[in-house]
Amino acid sequence: MTADILNSTARRFPATDMPVGLMLALVAAGLPRTVLADLGIVAPESSLLYYVLALAPFAAWVVVALVRGTRRPFLDFLVLGALYGLSLLIVHQVLWDVGPSLGHSPPESAVAFAAGFDPAWRELALRVYTSGIAMMIGLGSGAAVGVVAWCAQVWRRLRGGRSAR
Repeated sequence: MTADILNSTARRFPATDMPVGLMLALVAAGLPRTVLADLGIVAPESSLLYYVLALAPFAAWVVVALVRGTRRPFLDFLVLGALYGLSLLIVHQVLWDVGPSLGHSPPESAVAFAAGFDPAWRELALRVYTSGIAMMIGLGSGAAVGVVAWCAQVWRRLRGGRSAR
């Protein structure tokens, strides 16, 4: 069953070899930590639960990168990272003013950036800056796992393993 999900011939996500369902499941795996942290239910770096919620999605990405053959491993995970970054951006913006979210305690670097703007533009500057951070986290994560997937593909080829699907 797992191999069916990982290597399904189901409809592919645009620009990738990854099935839509797998792509969306991997993006969704990161949402609980983001939502729970923004709502103040699980404080960042506060407990084992936080670390499980933060690291398990990336562990799943790496497992998929190592196990699943593809014709374009780097692009598959770069697109996944872009979607993950968009999910972070959307959650942070939707929950901006809720609980101890980013709207109440933005990163110091965002505050320093926004300080250079007229007061009427500061909140927009904060939101744009934190959105940029979310996208960099997503794209950086996707690129890092994409390199792992590319290396796994090269390794499979060198040992005469499965071809990319």
